[in-house]
Amino acid sequence: MFPETTISYFLGCKLCGILAMLMVYFCSGTAETFLHQKRLTAEESSAYNALANITYIDPVTHRLESRPASDIGKFGLHSRIGIAGGKLLHLRRRNSVMDYHGCSTDVDRSRIPQGEPWIALVRRGRCRFRVKVRNAVTVLGASGVVVYNNINERDLVLMTHSVPGAVSIFIDKLDGEFLASLVDNGVHVTMTIYPPPRHLSQPHSIQHNFKSNKRLVPEIVELQKSSALSTAVNVALVVTCTIYVTIAVLFH
Repeated sequence: MFPETTISYFLGCKLCGILAMLMVYFCSGTAETFLHQKRLTAEESSAYNALANITYIDPVTHRLESRPASDIGKFGLHSRIGIAGGKLLHLRRRNSVMDYHGCSTDVDRSRIPQGEPWIALVRRGRCRFRVKVRNAVTVLGASGVVVYNNINERDLVLMTHSVPGAVSIFIDKLDGEFLASLVDNGVHVTMTIYPPPRHLSQPHSIQHNFKSNKRLVPEIVELQKSSALSTAVNVALVVTCTIYVTIAVLFH
């Protein structure tokens, strides 16, 4: 018979190995069904292209600037592909300096225009897209939602949400931060979102410093599950594995 400490050590290492394999699985792209991602063809992707017209008072020249743009982003998979417009508002959680994720409806509602349409600008992360869209449109009354990326990447996400009739688009980090900087500095920005004409296929930028160099295809489709959940699972596995190894070594 093997000593009890030896058996405990063996079982601990074996369990640690299993946990390590699970961690590799969730870290790798093989867990595609868990992350709910897939690729779209160029034709499928182009069907979700979104345009936007941006109008604002330049804070330096104090002149009215109107910059039409094409292919600024992508309509969500369940978004209404149509026109939405109004004053752009960078939603910030009340009593928070940096929380612009739109995951809470606890915002300063005095900044929300009364009796006129407005567009919510929110940052990607911390909650699912459907929560952001539902909070902005259903609860706060926005005409549309613009979600900007929180990482520098060339691929644009096709969002999913369960808010019927809501217009939502996803834009890249550079474009989003440019718009956010205007709004946060008190510049009145008006935005109109609309689908492109059928004949328009070439991307344009709003202005020389409002470029994104976006790759239109293949697009990553991010569905209901967030990759943040995968990260949490990985952390839990690492902690559990560390505990078992420590116990095994101490009692060996």
